[in-house]
Amino acid sequence: MQKYLAAILLLSIVVVSFGTAQQRELRIPAGSLYATTAQITGDSLCWPLLVALAQRDAETNSFKLDGRAQIQINEFAQLHKKVKRARLDLSKHIKSGAKVFATEELDSAMVYTKLYDAEITKGNLSDIRLIGENLLKIISTIEKLITTRRTEMIDAKLAQKTNIVDKRKGLLGSWQSAYVGDLFAAYDGVRTGEASLAQLFFTDGVDVTIDPNTTVVIRESYKDRLDQTVKRDLALVNGSILTKLSAKAKEINKFAFRAGTSESMIKSGKFWASTVLDKKAKLSNYDGTIDLRASNVKITLEQNQGTIVEKGKPPLPPINLLTAPQLVWERLDSVIYSDRFLLQWNSVKKAESYRVEVCPSINFDHDIKRISARSPSLELTGIPIASMYIRIQAIDMHGLRGMDSPVYRLIRVKDTQPPPIQIQGWDIDRKYTSREELTIQGKTKAEALMTVDGKTHPVNTDGSFLLRVPVNKPETQVKIIVTDQSGNQSTRTLSIIPMDIEKLFRIQWNEQIDERSIYTKGETIEAHGNAYPGVKITATLADQRVSVQTNSQGDWAISLKALKGGSLQLTFESLEDGKTIVTRTWKVE
Repeated sequence: MQKYLAAILLLSIVVVSFGTAQQRELRIPAGSLYATTAQITGDSLCWPLLVALAQRDAETNSFKLDGRAQIQINEFAQLHKKVKRARLDLSKHIKSGAKVFATEELDSAMVYTKLYDAEITKGNLSDIRLIGENLLKIISTIEKLITTRRTEMIDAKLAQKTNIVDKRKGLLGSWQSAYVGDLFAAYDGVRTGEASLAQLFFTDGVDVTIDPNTTVVIRESYKDRLDQTVKRDLALVNGSILTKLSAKAKEINKFAFRAGTSESMIKSGKFWASTVLDKKAKLSNYDGTIDLRASNVKITLEQNQGTIVEKGKPPLPPINLLTAPQLVWERLDSVIYSDRFLLQWNSVKKAESYRVEVCPSINFDHDIKRISARSPSLELTGIPIASMYIRIQAIDMHGLRGMDSPVYRLIRVKDTQPPPIQIQGWDIDRKYTSREELTIQGKTKAEALMTVDGKTHPVNTDGSFLLRVPVNKPETQVKIIVTDQSGNQSTRTLSIIPMDIEKLFRIQWNEQIDERSIYTKGETIEAHGNAYPGVKITATLADQRVSVQTNSQGDWAISLKALKGGSLQLTFESLEDGKTIVTRTWKVE
């Protein structure tokens, strides 16, 4: 199937000769840009490099790569293949403890990774090679460091923080300000303030995202070096957390979790918990199973089930979590040009509300913005020129957090392309007409601001617009200005000229003529004149009927056999308007 698709893709790319036989130009239709990038580089997200190296052909809406550019992009593809493989290795190293055992090197790798991605986004090929080669060296160093430092007894590290985050060392310690990089062991605690966020990375691949106004205590956490299992006991004192375990961590962890008056044994790869001190706890399980006990009653939560535990009461029977919302568009990535965007998703049955999470990181590990919505839509504002990631959950009547939607990426880019002003039927900005009023239909960029002769004019949601313009002598001008949401502007001035009947009858004849008669002396009657472009002239005499059309300058000529006693009729018709302008008749004598 992939070979078949690749073949189709190749057929869609027009390749023409350019320069020498060894140097061929590659033409890429705009609609195939992502697919072609993926074929050449192995990654469709590298399309800015192709755009930077290519010449854009506005007429065909395509991009052209000359031979030198193709060599450059192919060299990049080889490097990018190594970098992608190394980044996969880096993910494995992170799960193996790189966040703790090779902190500085990992930070450097992350910096180089962001730089690498940023230069791709900018289409800056000149710096990518150096950055990529350095990234490969650092990732190789991380692997070596993990091997030599794995024996260090380090449990967890504060990897991310937003606003106020405190730490407590031991059960009797006092709360102090926490900093990124702080290490945590058994009996240590983490506390977040209002509108704050923290993330703990455990060495065995357990990530805990700590929400605002939350207190978490690590009751127990150590690694058995003989059987390679980890015994861990976390207590959620107040607030809410989202915990994720890697596949390996899920397998080797003996994970006890306490929230309120409930105790659980975790065999899950992802779960969310919330508690208000010891009064009420909520638990949502998204993967594997959780064995929960409260008031001497035990229940098992399967995948995508949750429960509520109130103090002094047994847990509610397992409750099926609400399904994941889906955005109304099919693609996971969308490019926008404005700082405002209306987010819309499908309505989830039995949902009491929705929670939208927006984050600059695909991992949702820092600077998460959470917004509640009662209906399945939300207008995002103040969107920066960058990538942002979005996921949505439906909340049920119990307050249980439903399944995560797919992670969507919204990419805001700076728009420097002026908006088009397309006018139907206007090849040039001048038109001759016999009508007293013209209807002008056109299209521009959706949501653009349009003015006509200085006055605001409405634009439909699809970018279409309609003008009705009275035609005045000697000429009517219509000035259209369109401004898009990025501030780019286009101007187009249309000239409308009414057809003058007197000009139509400024005719040169080969015979003598007055207002009513043509006096013939020869065998033919010949006439020519200068009218307007787009006019059809029809001459009728007895059984003769001859039609001609004016050229682009309005010139025309006609010839008929002279037949005395008949009547010659000339009819002028506007092809653009589809109507007869005027008809005049002479008697042939």
